[in-house]
Amino acid sequence: HLQNQNTMEFRNLCCIIFSIVTLSINAQTQLWGTAQFGGVGGTGIIWMSEGDGSNIHTVYSFVNSSGANPWGNLALANNGKLYGVTFAGGHCGGVCYRFDPLTGVYSDIWDFCNPTFGYGAYSGMYNATDNKLYGLCPYGGANNKGTIYRIDPQTEVYVDVYDFSDSSGQQPWGGLIQSIDGKLYGLTRMGGLHNAGTIFSFNLSNNTYSDLFYFQDSLGVGPLGSLLQGSDGKLYGMTKDGGSGNWGAIFSFDPVTNNYFVLYDFDRTHGAYPYGGLIQANNGLLYGLTENGGANNKGVFFSFDISTNTYLDLLDLDGATNGATPLRSVMQGSNGKLYGIIWHGGINDKGIAFSYDITNNIFTKLIDFHSLQCSEPDCDIIETPILTGINSIQNNQRVNIFPNPATNTLTISGEENQIIDFFDVLGQKINSTKLNALNKTTLDISSFPNVFFAKTMSGVKKIIRVSDY
Repeated sequence: HLQNQNTMEFRNLCCIIFSIVTLSINAQTQLWGTAQFGGVGGTGIIWMSEGDGSNIHTVYSFVNSSGANPWGNLALANNGKLYGVTFAGGHCGGVCYRFDPLTGVYSDIWDFCNPTFGYGAYSGMYNATDNKLYGLCPYGGANNKGTIYRIDPQTEVYVDVYDFSDSSGQQPWGGLIQSIDGKLYGLTRMGGLHNAGTIFSFNLSNNTYSDLFYFQDSLGVGPLGSLLQGSDGKLYGMTKDGGSGNWGAIFSFDPVTNNYFVLYDFDRTHGAYPYGGLIQANNGLLYGLTENGGANNKGVFFSFDISTNTYLDLLDLDGATNGATPLRSVMQGSNGKLYGIIWHGGINDKGIAFSYDITNNIFTKLIDFHSLQCSEPDCDIIETPILTGINSIQNNQRVNIFPNPATNTLTISGEENQIIDFFDVLGQKINSTKLNALNKTTLDISSFPNVFFAKTMSGVKKIIRVSDY
C-alpha cells in the first residue's frame, strides 16, 4: 500500500552500500524540501536536513533565469536525481528541474513556454512503477483546463499525456498517487457534473482517463490536495470547501465499488479549509493540517481514526510559536516521526518546519525560517536515502573540523601531526592539508563541491558546503 510518494524506491535504495575512499558508507536518510523565497537571489531554495530533521540548511539557491519560486514536492527518480517544479523564472514562467543531491548540480530541463502543454504546475511529480515521473498542470493544455504530463528521467523529455476538458474535471491542483491496481489517481478542484471537482483515474497501460466521482455541496467541494491509499485499500482525501458547514470535509472513496462517504465535516472550531492531503502513519491513524480554524483561527494539526471515525484536534496553531496557515501535508520518516512545514508564522512570520512524535504526542519546531535563508515554504517534505552515516569525528577525538555546514572556509585542529585528505563523492582526492598538533589550520573550500569528505587518522567526516544557511 502507498504510504508516501516513493516508498518502494526508498526501500530498494536503502539496501545499497556506497563505498567512498575504500570505507563502507551505509545509506541512511535525509529530508528534502523547498521554499518559495529566500536564498542568494531571493527567489527560493532547496533545503536539506539530516533524517531526524536536524541541521536544516540550504543546498541550492534558485536563479531566476533557470527557474524561480519552487513549490510542491521533490521526487526521487530511479537515477538518483531529484526533480521538481517552479511557478516562475526560466525562459517563460516556471520550469521542471533536476537536482543532483550528490554533486549539487541543478538543471532546467523544461520551460513552460507553450501553454498548450500545460503550465502552473503546483504539486511536483510522482515516480510511478514504470520509472517515469508524472505531474499535473492546473492550467493550459489543448482545452486550457489543465494537463497530466510525464517526464522520463532517462531522456528528460516532457510529454503532455492528457488534456482536461469541459466534460471532465478541471484544474487538477494536487498531486498524483498510484494505487495497488496500477492506475494513477488524483483530484480536480473544478469541473465535473456540478463544477465542484472530481476524483479521477488515469490508466498508464492505455492512457485512459476516467471521472469516478463528482463533488457537490454537502459531499465536499473543491479539493486541493492529493489522495492517500489507506491500508484498507480505500482512497482518502479532503475537500477545501463544502460539507455540512462549508468548512471542508474528510472523505473516503473505494476504487473497487466507487462508493464515496463523508467521514468528517470540519466545523471551524476544530479546523477549517484543508489545503493539503492526508497520510496514514504506522499506528493506523490519518494525520493532516487545515489552513484555517482552531482556537486561534490559524489552522490545526489533527488525527483521524478510520476504524472508529474519531477526529482529534491535536494542536491549534497560534502563529509565532508553532506557525500559521499550513498549505501542505505531513509525511512519516523512517524513524516513525511525522515531519511537515507550515507556510507562515514562526518568530519571523516566514514559516517553520516541525516534527511530531506520535508515540508521545510531542510537537517540536525544528526551525524558524527567515527571509535571508528561506521563507514561505510551500512544499511536502520527502525522505531519501542519500550518502550519510559516515562515522563522524566527535569533538573529543583527535581532530575537530568545523563549522559543518560550512561556507568558504573550514577550521581544523587536533592533537597529533597528520595529513588530512579530502575526497569528493566519487572517491577522487581533491585536496590534502597538513595539520600541526595543537595549532588551528584554516582551509579555503570555496572551490570544493557541495558534498565532500575529510579522511583523518580518526575516521571519515562528511562535510556540506553551502552558500548560505
